[in-house]
Amino acid sequence: MKKYLIGVGVWLAGLSLAVAQPAPTVMPLDKAVQLALQNNKAIKLADARTQAAEARSQEAKDRSLPQANASLAYSRYSLTGPFSLGAGGEALTIPAGAFNATIGGVTISKEVFGGFAEKSAEKSAELLAKAGHLDAQRNRSELVYTVTDAYYNIVKLARSIGVIEQNIRQFEERERDANNLQKEGIVTANEVLKIQLQKNNLNLSRLQVEKARQTALYNFNLLVGLPDDQTISIDTTLVNPVSSLEPLNSFLTRAVQARPEVQANTLRVQSAEEMMRNTKSAKYPHLGVSTGYNYINPTANVFPTSGAFVSAWNVGAGLTYNIGSLYNLKGRLHTAQNNIDQANLQSQQQTDQIRSEVVTAYNNYQLALEQQNVIRTAVGQAVENYRLTESRFRNGLVGSTDLLEANSFLVQAQLNVINATVDAQLAYQRLLKATGNNLN
Repeated sequence: MKKYLIGVGVWLAGLSLAVAQPAPTVMPLDKAVQLALQNNKAIKLADARTQAAEARSQEAKDRSLPQANASLAYSRYSLTGPFSLGAGGEALTIPAGAFNATIGGVTISKEVFGGFAEKSAEKSAELLAKAGHLDAQRNRSELVYTVTDAYYNIVKLARSIGVIEQNIRQFEERERDANNLQKEGIVTANEVLKIQLQKNNLNLSRLQVEKARQTALYNFNLLVGLPDDQTISIDTTLVNPVSSLEPLNSFLTRAVQARPEVQANTLRVQSAEEMMRNTKSAKYPHLGVSTGYNYINPTANVFPTSGAFVSAWNVGAGLTYNIGSLYNLKGRLHTAQNNIDQANLQSQQQTDQIRSEVVTAYNNYQLALEQQNVIRTAVGQAVENYRLTESRFRNGLVGSTDLLEANSFLVQAQLNVINATVDAQLAYQRLLKATGNNLN
């Protein structure tokens, strides 16, 4: 009786533990994508680079503001003779000997015309900041596809485990049937051993796929920014993707217009052109204006009394011209032009790669749809073949070898359906990414 009570207590404790630990909620794909966009470290690093580009743009704008300087200096002088500034009673006289002096000043200056250097540098930095935003958008598009690929890989593994477990249960039934047929003398012991061996092979496959699923879930948590020990559940529902497609030219046109790489390269070409104008600015004269206030106080007081110091306002304008720019700009101009040419070639190369990516994704998606039709037909044939072979096996008309072969064809066909459906989904996602639309 005591052992019975202990057993009941253990059973109740296990039941309460199962109730206290509810099954993990199912995480849909769109939520996983949002988590990844919020938590992924690569995205955060890309955002940091974008902020750095914005900071450089602000630095360029700051350099175009007027420059203001203030100074205050203290000195002790020793005169060899008396000094007088002015005439009559208004004269400022400094007797011979040592004295303290404080000199202060404030100056504000601004370059009015610098050959468009400030404007071009500011514009170039602004264009590069915008290109940085587009690069971050491209990184987000890549992450969306990476999360989708990882998600559907887990779906593929989970559905495969379901198929294998279903076949294991069927083989357990076949094993019982074979044992009964052996007792009746219809099949031999060797036929029963073959069925048991196939069941063990299926168990081994299930263990391998299950470990692959656990590894994929761990890596998926890292990808979307969840704790690596958090248990999540994936929606294993497979939905057939869109079966009708627009013409290929529509996808090509959309990709060239929507892909962030194309827009970013256009901005980089414009930035290189602005830097060419910045280099050419050295050929122009530079005009600047300034205003300032200065005072000289021959006393130890920082703020002297009236009439005890000399002060003056000044307003000025200056025109400078670098004569050396007539002959020493060839290398810089050649470098700036080379940067423009490289940016143009990179843009053209990127466009060609995008067009190739779209064509490849489009054809692969069509192939995935066609493969689905073929595989579905094969599944129907495999099911009928297995049904006929099993019936013959029960009647002793065929051996276990034929039954195992028919089951192998059926399992492979069922796995092919899962793989084909997932591959079609991923092919459609690749097509969306190639056209720059998988962030919508």
